[in-house]
Amino acid sequence: MNLKLKQIGPRKMEVVSDAWSFVVDLKEKFGGENTGPNPSELFAAAVASCEVLTGVFWAARRHGAELRDIEADVSWEYGEKPERIARIDVAVHNVARQFDDEKKTRAFTGIAKGCTVTNTLKRPPELSLTVE
Repeated sequence: MNLKLKQIGPRKMEVVSDAWSFVVDLKEKFGGENTGPNPSELFAAAVASCEVLTGVFWAARRHGAELRDIEADVSWEYGEKPERIARIDVAVHNVARQFDDEKKTRAFTGIAKGCTVTNTLKRPPELSLTVE
């Protein structure tokens, strides 16, 4: 799996795949133009969207339930030494009303927490950086 990133502004990168592209940009106070998510926002959104979509996929596959109008809120806190995201909270809305029992709603929560991005945070990958 791979993506291409290309600088398209002083503090802006375009992320490109074979099928789509989007912009990652810093906030204006950091010299960016705020025309896309910054890396921290993208990271939090990746966690939240992975958890929601994993739960939605599970509901459809396991229970034949095509969940609709699901929404989520994600918030995060920064930590120091080293600077990082120290906490991410995801709240998923409109799931419980679509299931006919509380057991499935609890199962959705458990399944969602097993998404690829969340599992990666639990078992960090090897990281490599090459600068040319």
